[in-house]
Amino acid sequence: MSYIIGREDDFDFLSAEYAALHADSGATSFQHGVWLHRLYTTLAPARGARPVVVTVRRETDRGLVLVLPLVRVGRAVRTLTFADLGVADYNAAVVPQPVLVELSRRPEVVAGIRRTLGGFDLLRVDRVVGSPDAMAALLGGALVRRHHYDTHLMTLEGTPEAWRGTLDAAFVRHLERKYKRLRPKGERVLRVVTAAAEVEPLMRRMRAFRSARFAERRGVDLVQDDATFAFYQAVAEDSVRLGGPGRLVVLDVGAEPVAIALDLVEPDRELFLLVGYDVERLRNYSLGLLIVDGLVQDAIRRGKSYFDLTVGDEPYKSDFAARSVPLHQLRVPRTMRGRAAMVSADGLLAARRAAKRVLLAVEARRARKAARPTRSDDGAGSATPAQSQAQ
Repeated sequence: MSYIIGREDDFDFLSAEYAALHADSGATSFQHGVWLHRLYTTLAPARGARPVVVTVRRETDRGLVLVLPLVRVGRAVRTLTFADLGVADYNAAVVPQPVLVELSRRPEVVAGIRRTLGGFDLLRVDRVVGSPDAMAALLGGALVRRHHYDTHLMTLEGTPEAWRGTLDAAFVRHLERKYKRLRPKGERVLRVVTAAAEVEPLMRRMRAFRSARFAERRGVDLVQDDATFAFYQAVAEDSVRLGGPGRLVVLDVGAEPVAIALDLVEPDRELFLLVGYDVERLRNYSLGLLIVDGLVQDAIRRGKSYFDLTVGDEPYKSDFAARSVPLHQLRVPRTMRGRAAMVSADGLLAARRAAKRVLLAVEARRARKAARPTRSDDGAGSATPAQSQAQ
């Protein structure tokens, strides 16, 4: 079979042909038409990123068989990346897996894609889940390395009760204690937002919740960036109107939103994307854990087989018995400048990881020192900081 390889930088990601291809592909919600439409029209212009969309079509009927959604960023180092811009947890070619394998084995297709990409110094594809081999071959023998962090996936049981039975009993009791503490605050309701008019005020409340939480942790929250927030809000609004891929969920207590989550939904799973909760008013109620628990139980009732806690190695994920799944990065340095940028980025990452290990070691020593029992007059030991937080 012969193929036509081309650039369609103004590609219509809301088209029926793309929806059909995405549904047949192994791509994720981060390559859904609504998500990419908003990324290219809302976020990319604010980031100064230019679309680079490569398509492969059958020569016989011009049927769409593959889409590579990319952006061009940088001036000193001309860099091509997948349509990520800091908001996508997974990147993938939009193509059925058997077709990807076939195309990656055809030298004329690989060479055609390289020509179509045009000039660049470095091509980078971050957070590829699953085997990266076919994608690496399609990009002309990309260099592959494993990310230093994983993604985390929960396999769900047939009922919420059966799933709860797979968790550590002490953790389940902790959740139930938090639910019990919330009861005096009013009725607890987990609800899905179906009215577009609710999206903006709820997203703004989520943003405020996250601002307070990240300020305490001295962390950087991309949601506080105006362009990123506008992108997420647009995805939420489009999802309510068009039925996906997003799902805005609210945990109300006493008819007041106390936690708000924006998830992405696929046929067999739900992906945990953004969450904000009221740490100022309900600091010691573990609202982050409670909304995850509620979302998982709701996903089970809707027949989902998996709940994806996505990237990062946060400790709470092991509490929910999520298993680690490796992620890979693909890179194609095309010029000396691109190779130098790649080596420099590797060195910077190694230095950051070394500094983080030192910081964690110092914090661990401080925690151990603080946890040493101290004697009061009656000889009783004091509670450790960890025990105090759990009480």
